[in-house]
Amino acid sequence: MTTVAVAGGTGGVGKTLVETLEQQSKFRVVVLSRNKQTKEKPATDTSYVQIDYNDIPALTRQLELYKIHTIISAIGLISEETSNSQMNLIEAAENSKVTERFIPSEYSFIQTADLLPIDPSIQFWLDAANRLKGSSLKYTRVIPGFFMDYWGMPHVKTNLQPYRFGIDISSRIAAIPGDGNDVICMTYTYDMAQYMIKALDLDEWPEFSVVVGDQITYNQILAIVENILGGKFQVTYDSVDQIAVGNVTNPPMPSDVDYSQEEITEVTALVSRLTVNGVFELPKENRLNDKFPDIQPITMKKLLEDSWGGANIHLK
Repeated sequence: MTTVAVAGGTGGVGKTLVETLEQQSKFRVVVLSRNKQTKEKPATDTSYVQIDYNDIPALTRQLELYKIHTIISAIGLISEETSNSQMNLIEAAENSKVTERFIPSEYSFIQTADLLPIDPSIQFWLDAANRLKGSSLKYTRVIPGFFMDYWGMPHVKTNLQPYRFGIDISSRIAAIPGDGNDVICMTYTYDMAQYMIKALDLDEWPEFSVVVGDQITYNQILAIVENILGGKFQVTYDSVDQIAVGNVTNPPMPSDVDYSQEEITEVTALVSRLTVNGVFELPKENRLNDKFPDIQPITMKKLLEDSWGGANIHLK
């Protein structure tokens, strides 16, 4: 039985991966986390291991102790500290006598150096990719585009933290970047997890493993939700020039979003810049959709109908 470890497995993406892995009897699941597991007795056979990302020799020993063959990182790369944690985990994996494969934390668009002027934090992802290229580990970077879960909140089943991008369906207010016609590839988190688990059976991995649940624009999303709810939204379009200087319109946020207005504006401006630069239109090459046609990912229209039209398939 192959042992798969999920680093950051108690966070949003990580928890989704763990839940999906636990449904597969052929994998033994280990969750790596900085924090001590608070459950007295987990409901599954999953092992929860508290680790110190700053202690590479100890990390290596843990990987060998639990015979971890594959690591899936879901560490949130939000700072130098978290980036260093993943870099240390890659080094420990390379040092381990039993670890052969590594999926770095990415789960977005394809990060490239030319995008650094737009988003300097892309360097965290590039550092991990470059380290893996120079290692003996097999690896692949999973690219699902934008997570469509955000437009199904609070009704859709998801482990992601609440946030709103572009369109707040509950208040019928939209703040759309550009002309609203930029193509955005989107995937539901649980669908991405299904593809990733299928990919664990592949003998070879490409550098990028692309997953696309749907390909859509903000204007198309807006038309769908207006049709579902039966009425027009209040819509603002931020021009490319506005976005370039950070003069953006924030959609209303969920009440439990713990960010200042300044932080929200920074996130909105960043995502808007990325959107109008076309980064969410993903390449057609190396799509896991083609390798695993038996998986039928949910479309944005279906997710919106299920979340806002009364259906129960993907609701909590």
